[in-house]
Amino acid sequence: MVTLREALESGNLTQFIAEREGEIGDREAFEATLRSMAGKSKEAPEASSPDGSDD
Repeated sequence: MVTLREALESGNLTQFIAEREGEIGDREAFEATLRSMAGKSKEAPEASSPDGSDD
């Protein structure tokens, strides 16, 4: 079985994909990985309200 690195170096992604047809991944883990790579949090904290001071 060809690794992704080998497929990229040899320019043979078709073989890499063909060897993995039918594989099922973990959707939640994949999405969690993408969120962490994007640096996004689930919710942004609320902004503080202006208090009118000129500190």
